[in-house]
This record gives sequence, structure tokens and C-alpha cells, in this order.
Amino acid sequence: MTLQQLQYALALQKHGSFREAAAHIKISQPALSLQMGKLEKELNLVLFDRSKNPIYPTDEGRAFLDKANTIIHEANDLIDFARNISESLKGQLKIGIIPTLAPFLVPLFAYSFQDSYGEIALDINEMITEKVIKGVRNGQLDVGILSTPFTASGIDTEVLFYEKFFLYASNKVPKVQRTLATIDYRKLWLLDEGNCFRDQMNNFCDVSKIRENKDFIYRSNSIDALIRIVDSKGGMTILPELTTLMLTADQEENISEISDNGLKAREVGLIKRTKTNKELMISRLADHIKQSIPKYMLNSQNLEVVDPNIKSS
Repeated sequence: MTLQQLQYALALQKHGSFREAAAHIKISQPALSLQMGKLEKELNLVLFDRSKNPIYPTDEGRAFLDKANTIIHEANDLIDFARNISESLKGQLKIGIIPTLAPFLVPLFAYSFQDSYGEIALDINEMITEKVIKGVRNGQLDVGILSTPFTASGIDTEVLFYEKFFLYASNKVPKVQRTLATIDYRKLWLLDEGNCFRDQMNNFCDVSKIRENKDFIYRSNSIDALIRIVDSKGGMTILPELTTLMLTADQEENISEISDNGLKAREVGLIKRTKTNKELMISRLADHIKQSIPKYMLNSQNLEVVDPNIKSS
């Protein structure tokens, strides 16, 4: 049994097809079938039920593949450990970042980070909070960047910065309605339910008052889309601070601070496994992100940090 055979088996589990798995790992379909046959013969264990389409692991195969997944990640960690023993900064960082951050934060640090650390490859994936946490926990991601605070066993968190919340309104909305106390909830556009940014709004907005328009329903996971719909259809939305740095001069005229009962903000943090062999690279990444954003955003003074209500599983 070899690590390569385990990687092949995991690819087959992921894709559910010899054809697709072979294409993904760049070998021929017969070669993959041959290797799986050899592995099952050596183990005296049937890993996959080939009578089904897509192919599924057997109960015994699933238990074996769970262990194989752990071994592959540990082998990769060993390689990373060897690379970093001499404090070298080489290798790859796989990063998961939530959609309400990715389009606005990544351009601030990614290119300049690669200029400074040319031998570190960044693999950045935009994904929802739940998948970021799961990816860090199971080792598919080295780093997660999301709204914190967040606490879970085996995961460490480092605060990166704080973003204030702002109201963004169409110029058709009277200025007297641009506060939480006077807001017209029938004209408030928010992200779809299940987004942690949407969940934070529940802490200082009465989301239950948002209109239920049977003739026009719009569910979005994109802040950019909300900005465009406010510009074109009217109404208001709520933006985190980095978003406002990307607005045009005309759009900036439509921003108002949310100052009812104190300035509301979200904490943005970096999460990683407690035991990782990429500690040095991750530390450099965190430092570089902090250097790439406005300095005043590093301080939470006079801000009320809104809990993202992330539940640890």
C-alpha cells in the first residue's frame, strides 16, 4: 500500500467515477482501476460498491478512507514541517475566506504578499463560514478568514481588524430615514438567510420587519449585487467598512454611519489549526494583512463588536 494509492482512492471517493477521478489525478482510467484492484487485494477489503452510479464506498471502505484522509494530511504536514525547519518561507497556503470579505480584502493583500514572499503560493477560496471552518478543521485549508469571535477545540483565532457597519441608501431615501430608529424596513435589502453577515444584522436590526413582496423576491449572497440593486431600484442596504473603500465618489455620498446606541462593527479574524507546520507562513500572512488595511481599523476602541453567532460543531 502506498500514499499514492490512498490519494487515488480518495479521488475516486470524491468524484464517484473512475473516468472523472482519473482525469482529475491525470492518469488513465485503466491505470486507476488497476491500482484500486491492487489496493483492495492487498487489504482483502472491498472499498467501493461498483454496482452503483455514482460509485460509493462500502461501509468498511468509508471507515478506511476516513483514516486514509487523515494519513494524507499528516504526510503533507510532514513535508511542510521539513520545509519550515530551517525557518524557510516556501510552500503553499490554502486560504478560505467568506464572500462578504473576499472581493474587498483579497485585492488589498494578495499581490503585495506575493511580491514580498515569492516562494509562498496562495490558493484562495471564497466560501461560506461553515465550509471555511470545516476546511480548517479537516486540514483541507491552512487558514480561514471570517467574522469572529469564534471558539472551537483544536482551532486558534487571531484578530486581524474591525469593520464598522454603514447604511448605504439610494439618493431617493430621505436623510431622516437613514438611521436604525427611523429606517423603513420595507426598503431594506439584506443578504439571504444563513449568511453570518445577515445573522449579525439580527443583533441590531429588526429583520422580521423586512418586506415580504410577493411580486419581487430577491435573495443574494453578494454585497456588490445589493449595492447595484440599491442604485437601480432604490432602498437601502448595510455595508461593512472595507466595501465602502471601493465605492465611487458619487456612491460615497450615500453612506451613513450606524451610530444608534454606539458604533456597530464586526471583528474579522484568522483561524488555523492549533497544531500546524505552517505557523511561520501563517504569521507572515496575518502581519501582512494588518499592514495592508487602514491603521485605524486595527483598534476596537469606541466600537460595539457584533457577535456573528457562529455555532461550533
